Parts: sequence; C-alpha cells; structure tokens
Amino acid sequence: MSVRLMVSVFYRNGTALLRFNRTNDIRLLVRTKVAPRSVHTKALNPIVSHSNSPSSGWQNRWNLARRAFVDNLLSRVTNSLSADLRRRTARHLMYGNSRPFFALVGISLASGNGLITNENELEGVCWEIREAVGRMQKNLTVAERLDLNSSLGLKQFELGSVIAKGNNAVVYEARKIEEDTDPSNVFLKQESSIKKYPLAVKMMFNYDAESNAMSILRAMSRETVPSRCVQHNFSKTDQQWLIGYDHNLIKLSPHPNIVMMHLCFTDYVPELIDSHILYPQALPTRINPEGYGRNMSLFLVMKKYDMSLKQYLSKTPSLKIRDKILLLAQLLEAVSHLSNQNVAHRDLKTDNILLDVSEGNDVCPALVVTDFGCCLADKDNGLNLPYKTADTDRGGNIALMAPEVVTARPGTFGYIDYSKADVWAVGAMAYEIFSGSNPFYSYERGKPPLLRNSTYKEEDLPALSSDIPLIIQKLIHSLLQRSTSKRLDVSFAATVCQIYLWGPSSWITKYMMPTSNEVLQWMLCLTTKVLCEGGTMMSTLNTKQRTCTEYQLITTFLRRAKLYEIKNALYWMQSIQQE
Repeated sequence: MSVRLMVSVFYRNGTALLRFNRTNDIRLLVRTKVAPRSVHTKALNPIVSHSNSPSSGWQNRWNLARRAFVDNLLSRVTNSLSADLRRRTARHLMYGNSRPFFALVGISLASGNGLITNENELEGVCWEIREAVGRMQKNLTVAERLDLNSSLGLKQFELGSVIAKGNNAVVYEARKIEEDTDPSNVFLKQESSIKKYPLAVKMMFNYDAESNAMSILRAMSRETVPSRCVQHNFSKTDQQWLIGYDHNLIKLSPHPNIVMMHLCFTDYVPELIDSHILYPQALPTRINPEGYGRNMSLFLVMKKYDMSLKQYLSKTPSLKIRDKILLLAQLLEAVSHLSNQNVAHRDLKTDNILLDVSEGNDVCPALVVTDFGCCLADKDNGLNLPYKTADTDRGGNIALMAPEVVTARPGTFGYIDYSKADVWAVGAMAYEIFSGSNPFYSYERGKPPLLRNSTYKEEDLPALSSDIPLIIQKLIHSLLQRSTSKRLDVSFAATVCQIYLWGPSSWITKYMMPTSNEVLQWMLCLTTKVLCEGGTMMSTLNTKQRTCTEYQLITTFLRRAKLYEIKNALYWMQSIQQE
C-alpha cells in the first residue's frame, strides 16, 4: 500500500472515528421493503431506513471497522473517478443492500487485475456473502410466519383426517379457522377432507406427565426444540417455573431443511373421529374408561408435508442420480445446521425425513428433518453426553446408532461423543437413497441384517452402482468410517456435495486447483443468482432454469460457506479422482 493511500485511508477513517466519539449518535436499522406480490419477495428489496433508538457502542465500532474494510476494498476495485459510486455502494452495503458491492468486487475479480489478493480480504468478502444471504433467509422466515395465538389452543384450528400415527403421537391435517367461522364446529368438520389443509397438528400421547402446562413442557421439552413459538400464556408463578424448563435447552434457529414448526402449546385431549379405534389406550378416562392417557397433552403445529422419504423412495424407484445427490445434499445441510448449534438428532431414519413435492413429480422435492423427541440439545454438555449408567438414554433406532454410541460402556467418567453420530446415520441412509436398501436393516423377520453397526468393517460395506459418481461413492464410504477421526465432518461432506452440484466441472475432471479469486468469483455468481432470481423462483415455482429446491440448497450453502473450507473440499475431491 502506497504512502499516499495509507494517509488517505487513515484520514478518512480517523475522521469517522472522531465524529463517532464526539457525537456517539450513530443509528442504523436495516429493514426490508414488503412487496405485495408474494411473501417470498419480501427479502429481495432492502431499503435504507433510520430509527430513533440508539445502537450499542459495540455495534457502532463494528460498523466503523466494517466501513473501513469496505472503503479500502472499493478504493482498489474502482478508479479515482468513481468516488461517488464507492460512497453510494458502501452506504447501501451498511444498510443491508449488498448487490452493488458484489457487482463491483465481481467485476474486479473477473477482469483478473489482481487487486484483491490478501486472504483476509477474500474471507471478508465471504463474510459479506454470508451476511447478505442470511438477511434474505431471515426475511423469508419472517414472511412465512403465521398469525397464531397460543392462548387459543386447538380452538383456532379445524382438524382433518389422520396423516400418520406412531407409538408416541398422532398427526392430523389442519387449517386455521377464519374469524367468521364458528369455532364450536372445529372437530365436526373432519369429514370434509376436500378442503385444503396446509398445516399439520401433532398430538403427543401423554401417559405420565401431570395435566398442567409446565409438567407437560418439562416432560416433552425436546419435541419443542425446532418450534418457533412456545405457549406463553402463563401466570407469573408459572413463568418463574418455566425458567427451569428451557434454561438448558437449545432452541434451533429456522432452516430450510428443518421442519417448519410454527407453534407448540398444551391443551385438553379432544375426542376425535376414529380416536377410539386408532389410539384407544392413549385417551383419558373421561373419553375412554379403559384408556391410560392424561387429560392434557402437547400439540405441535407445523407445515403439512406430502410424504416421508421412505414412502417417496418406494414410489419412485427409478429416481435420477442427480435428484438422489440433491436429497443427500439437503440431508447433510440439515445435519450440519444441527451440529453447528450443538444439537444431535439421534433418531435419523427415512421415516423421520419429510418431503414437499409441490413442485411436481419430475422435480426433486424439498427435504426436512422432523421428530426431535430423542434429540440431544443440552447447553451445558453440548454434544458430549455423560454416560455413567446403562440407564442413560442414548437415542432411538438402535440399528442406525453410530459405532461409538452403540459400543459405548458406562463408567464414572464415561461420556458419549455425538459430534459425528448423526452424519454416520446419514451415510447409512445414503445406501437407501442410492441403492434402495440399508445394509444395517433386517428386511425379513428372523433374518439378521447384512451388517451390524457394532461389529462391521469398512471393507464389508456393499459396493455401490457404477452409475453413481466416484466422488459420491467415496463420500458415502467416508461417512461410514468406524473411527470418528477418519469420518468426514458433516459440514465438509455437505460442501463436497454442493461443489459437485454447482461447481465448474474443470475443477474436478482436469485436476486444476482454482485460485482463491476464482473460487470467490464462483461464489459471487451463485450469490447474484440467489439474490436476483431466488425469490422469483420461490414465489412463481418457475422451473425453466433452477427449481425452488435448488435455490434453497444454494442459499444454505452460501449462508455458511468459508473460503478455506471450500478449498479443503476441493483438495479432497481431486485426491479422490487421482487415486
């Protein structure tokens, strides 16, 4: 950096710092303009807005440092005649509109003039990409929020027919009752299934917890981990009690590949059509004298999905290889989100993976992970579960427990590391996705499975079809390594799938390692596509170029992408091809 440029940067940022210390009156608030066309377009039109509420001192200093970085970068990617353009671009960026900044940086990278070479600056641009995509995802989440009232309970819903029933719960299709509808007929309209039910209400079977909200929430707290809203109509005494309920419980932030759970609340168990036939033992004695259930239970309100992954795979045996890779990538992104927030699902199986096939049968469906009743979401212990006695709950579905979990032995200082347990289950389910059968399942009564998770060896894993790309085959086998030190990290595995789907083929086939500038240029292209076209695709479901599922998958990748992780994934992919 020349002396003249150093003096210029010091003067520009020094005056800004002095101005801040003198006035201490910087106020920033990023808002999003609401477009009336569709809820999905609300995230695409940021505008500058000011608020009278003062920002924190830390936020002000962070904005100053960020502004210094942006000014320094823009001063080198634009010429001296573009000072006004640089100022406008920086101003837009600070107020939430990243597109002009990405355009200028992208043009500089595409021209190959080498003005951006510092790795820290390149990572800074990656950070701006993550922030821009994160804002769009957050605004989409806000736009999809439903106006529900937890204090009304079941009175605000009209229930339809049964979608599914398990040992611990039953799921009904549902819709919100309009204001002009008589709520007294909520349970009498189940026969009119012609209506569209966009929601699903899951009623948990309560055999043990007392019939009050606090006891039920404490007993079934793990079911509420992905919920965006928990019942809040408590008295002051109950609110103090509630501190113990969620003090150590991690609450998941929204993610496109995690079930969209709008609300959870407690209410009295209703008498519904066919309830005496489907789950008579779970009914309270006021409904069924021979039942063992309690009067109240937990209700979870979520988006209604079309089918489970298990049902989808059985209905579409001739699925395209690319669609199978898209399903695997979505599943890895979901588990990566869980791992990043120190949550382990511990019950991953194709029955607990739901799909949205609303785009049509010829398009890969959107995938979400559901059923968190066995999850580990402890703020104190994280992903390391103390294992002192054999009575400790290790999760559900013992057939897909990772080797380090199923072979663990209790002890005074014993613990189980779940940091890579879910990704092992994903590797096992990948066999179901790509070959139709899971080697760790027994498909005939009395016949043992092909492999056991406690004793198998890596060389015993069945060979996958030659139609599956070599990189995906090696990826699946790497996910099923017995040793956690050799098993791929879930974020790394998800990055490999994303690069294979969207990266230039020359990065893999020609063994040419791209430079950091080339990787960043590729990321900027994806970001531009998502910011400019993603919302339109999500709102119109136009499948001429990319599908809504593909745009969501790219968005989740850009939301967490780091330059060094992408380069490490590329090194691994090229090493596989060169073997």
